[in-house]
Amino acid sequence: MSRLRLIETTILILFGLLLAGATVNDVVRQTHTNQRLIDDLRTWRAYTGHDYHNLSIEQTLFGERSQREVVCGNTSPGPPKARVQLCLAIWGPVVGGRRVVHGGWYLPPSTEEDLRRHRYGCFGPASSGICPTAAEAAAEHGSPSSSRAGA
Repeated sequence: MSRLRLIETTILILFGLLLAGATVNDVVRQTHTNQRLIDDLRTWRAYTGHDYHNLSIEQTLFGERSQREVVCGNTSPGPPKARVQLCLAIWGPVVGGRRVVHGGWYLPPSTEEDLRRHRYGCFGPASSGICPTAAEAAAEHGSPSSSRAGA
């Protein structure tokens, strides 16, 4: 009977150590993610020169585990998303509390979701494939040039 208890105790201790290790790993990962997001907000503020605090961060546009974020904020003072927004695609190592801006785009006022069709004024290599082409934008907005192209 004591041998069985020893085996059970050993298994429980090993299981407890496994759970403790997983918890520590998760806490460390979350801490690194939080610090990276703080650095992304600092990058947006430095890039735009605006000390706004109502910024949004999208972590899934480039893939859940890519560590590539998009930070959006108003270009002029006002409630969140009430003005034209500048969205910056940010990734890479943190240097001096900031990361590299690889491109971005603008969103019109009152745009609730950062959808491809709403983006304009795209710049940088990160916007390639994420922003609509000139033809797509013209077709979306019913531009006269798009009707002449099909004639």
